[in-house]
Amino acid sequence: MDSFQWDENFVTGIDEVDTQHMELVRIINRIGDALSNASAAGPESLSDLIDELAAYTRFHFAAEESMMAAQGIDPRHLESQSREHESFVDEIVRISQTEMTPELSSRLLSFLIHWLAYHILGSDQSMARQLRLIGQGLSPEEALSEDARLGTRATEPLLAALSGLFAQVSQQNRELHELNQTLEAKVAERTRELAAANKNLETLSLTDVLTGLPNRRHAMHVLGLEWQASGSPLSLMMIDADGFKTVNDTWGHEAGDTVLTTLARTLAESVRTDDMVCRLGGDEFLVICPHTPLQGAMQLGESLRARVNALRVAAGGGEWPGSVSIGVASRTTAMLAPDELMRRADEGVYMAKARGRNCVASADLPTGQS
Repeated sequence: MDSFQWDENFVTGIDEVDTQHMELVRIINRIGDALSNASAAGPESLSDLIDELAAYTRFHFAAEESMMAAQGIDPRHLESQSREHESFVDEIVRISQTEMTPELSSRLLSFLIHWLAYHILGSDQSMARQLRLIGQGLSPEEALSEDARLGTRATEPLLAALSGLFAQVSQQNRELHELNQTLEAKVAERTRELAAANKNLETLSLTDVLTGLPNRRHAMHVLGLEWQASGSPLSLMMIDADGFKTVNDTWGHEAGDTVLTTLARTLAESVRTDDMVCRLGGDEFLVICPHTPLQGAMQLGESLRARVNALRVAAGGGEWPGSVSIGVASRTTAMLAPDELMRRADEGVYMAKARGRNCVASADLPTGQS
């Protein structure tokens, strides 16, 4: 019986990668056969197979890295996966140079083979998802964030393989007791690394890449939690950067990015501890103000407007004179969902723009008071 069972869960949809994975699985299964017939195969045969595995992984990894670079995957993923590749090859080379008893080599190689397959197929499924998303029109940064949301399901079959490994190394054997402790520590270390990587990807999926602020997804989650909390006042500020399109069209996206990052930093530094500044997209920002009635939010909005109005941001060959249109809204008993509060704040933005921009307005106040 094959040591590694290939099934559809491991298919990435990239023909070149899938073909190389199946060759890798064939080598792994040949090593498994050699280990189960150690007396017949002999140490030289096993050594040759390990050398073949090391050589093939080098070829496979180089091909993947070239493909990722050519197709423009996010550099952070490319760098991370390249480090994993280097670590895998170093580990195999180290094992090939170690003298062991047949029983020790069986347990240790079984662990390393499963561990290698776990990381290759886990990383490559992530790579394949990102390349598909890029092909559908997402930017590399957006593809990386979306992959963080989708990626958990793809690791489930690999976790099952790792579970099978633990069943092997848990056998009671006096000679292997110390080695098993080492293997379990190694698995725990790799598990911590994977958890940290997943946590980092989760953070990326909730963060706007350009400004470092919480993104729309994060904002909607927090707003939903605040909506369900106690009946204390809840206000929102919707903020648009006045004249941003002119900067972008005249001086280019790099100049526009300079304006957005400066504005984001100013907003984040100007709110209270409990407030949350988010970038919804483009030049649109949202400030969530818990425990804040309408008048308090209006005062905070005016304070933000004044801080931004003092900015003069060098952008490309020109300058952006700090100016924002701010719409303010507070939850009322008639509102049934957070979307209604968002729409009300958006109406305030339109009112502010209609009044000449660079002002704060609210559709919740009588005409002339906002």
